[in-house]
Amino acid sequence: MYLIGHAAVGVLLASGTTHPAAAFGLGWLSHYVADFIPHGDEAVGEWTKQGNQVARLAILVVPDLALIAVALAADFGVHGFVPSVMAAAIGALVPDVLWGLEIFFKRRLFGPHHEFHDRNHNFFRWKIPFGYGLCLQAALTIGMWRWII
Repeated sequence: MYLIGHAAVGVLLASGTTHPAAAFGLGWLSHYVADFIPHGDEAVGEWTKQGNQVARLAILVVPDLALIAVALAADFGVHGFVPSVMAAAIGALVPDVLWGLEIFFKRRLFGPHHEFHDRNHNFFRWKIPFGYGLCLQAALTIGMWRWII
């Protein structure tokens, strides 16, 4: 799942709390739950492995983070700065940040996290075509952010 989708899921699931630490934890946990659901971006993961993986991941991550910044700015514009919203969004990104750091440094830094994270991706092993997955993620993400904002 793209980072913007993970952030939306994290913020939505943590919307019931105003405590930043709880929101951060719920955001983090939501990442693993969202990864269980097939989301059709397996081809993107394979594409990153066909060349300089770090550079290819950066090509994907930079616009993704920009979209998160825009969504959070829109939320802040409507509701003002809400620490629990920011904490949930950041928490939802942590598993991919940990995973990415291990890719960047080419070594395991966080024990069994890498394997645990990989196992959660599409746990049921259902294949969804990339176009459908992209449309599904976009629709769900837009819907969740619209609900949040």
